[in-house]
Amino acid sequence: MRDDVRLTRDNVAILVDSTADMPEFIAKDQNVSMIPLLVRFGAETYRDWIDITPSAFYPKLRAAKELPTTSLPSVGEFVAVYRDLRSRYDYVYSFHLSSKISGTFGAATVAAEQVDNVTVVDTGICSSGIALLVQRLLMRIEAGTTHQGTMDYIAWFQENLIMLFLLDTLEYIVKGGRVGNAAGLVGTLLNIKPILTFKDGLVTPFKKARGEKKAMQVISETVAERTRPDAPLHAAVAHAEVPDKAQEMIDAVRQTGRPVESSFITELGSVIGTYGGPRSRVLFVLQE
Repeated sequence: MRDDVRLTRDNVAILVDSTADMPEFIAKDQNVSMIPLLVRFGAETYRDWIDITPSAFYPKLRAAKELPTTSLPSVGEFVAVYRDLRSRYDYVYSFHLSSKISGTFGAATVAAEQVDNVTVVDTGICSSGIALLVQRLLMRIEAGTTHQGTMDYIAWFQENLIMLFLLDTLEYIVKGGRVGNAAGLVGTLLNIKPILTFKDGLVTPFKKARGEKKAMQVISETVAERTRPDAPLHAAVAHAEVPDKAQEMIDAVRQTGRPVESSFITELGSVIGTYGGPRSRVLFVLQE
């Protein structure tokens, strides 16, 4: 694709995988499509956000004797979706969770070699952070931008995004192999709320907080340290069965005194929820 290609609502399709955990207003956008990852409880297989929603998933997760497994769409499934989108749009942008924690980006990249004008992006993140990226890009496409402008913005977004995960326990993420066992042991023994982040595409311990109040204080202080007081923020939170706690994260952002221009709260789907566990929350904050 040429760098100077003009992008519009009429010629661009955006594809995300289901780990984007999109809020309804983005999921229903005419330019946005989703391809699901799979979650397996023993012999039962479910398509994330299609066959199983968070309200059905978390009771099964708590009752399960073993952690469910997750798997990615096949190359053939990606090819079929890309061809369908290309039959209706000139260009496709395909956004996926960090390649350091899933092979989804790799499968999408192989598929894109078979369909022209498909740009695959390793977001380096997951969940509502991807949804926030899509929201900001849709606004830029509406205002008028180019392919190069879009790729430059994606790189800037990745560099400037604040990412904080608050887990009720490290049990699920340790069992799923997404963070070190030593961190899990410390969190369990000290009964501390573990706060994690993404670094170089990997889930990484950030800070430890004793109790909810202290965790919200850490969030507020971190956002204040990494933002300017004179520019608005955009925030996105995804949660596992705790909408009130998700709102507390938005409130913690507002406690910085920075103006919050836009925010949304969504649910953590079954794939990300497999590793985050019940009562987990993820916060993404961007200042443009």
